[in-house]
Amino acid sequence: MLQTYNLLFEIMESLGKKWVVPLLLLLLLMEKTNFTKMKKQLRITSRILSKKLQLLEALGLVEKIIIDNPKKILYSLTDRGKTISNQLLHFYEHIVG
Repeated sequence: MLQTYNLLFEIMESLGKKWVVPLLLLLLLMEKTNFTKMKKQLRITSRILSKKLQLLEALGLVEKIIIDNPKKILYSLTDRGKTISNQLLHFYEHIVG
């Protein structure tokens, strides 16, 4: 039970960090995409995007999909990431009207 609360706390704390929510919403809208497209859409540096993706992967919100032929890496939301992103989108729509 305590482990669940710790994970929830970590996720909530991470949502407050810069670029995390826009990245989650972008992945929700794009479903699967590569690093370059995310970087271009968000207009952030490679270093920041890489760090945010690592954080979200560690929290189980984003997964990296490696395709061997041709070598390609895509990112998408996990089921948990989709749930949280949909809730964020719903919250935003509720506030905006």
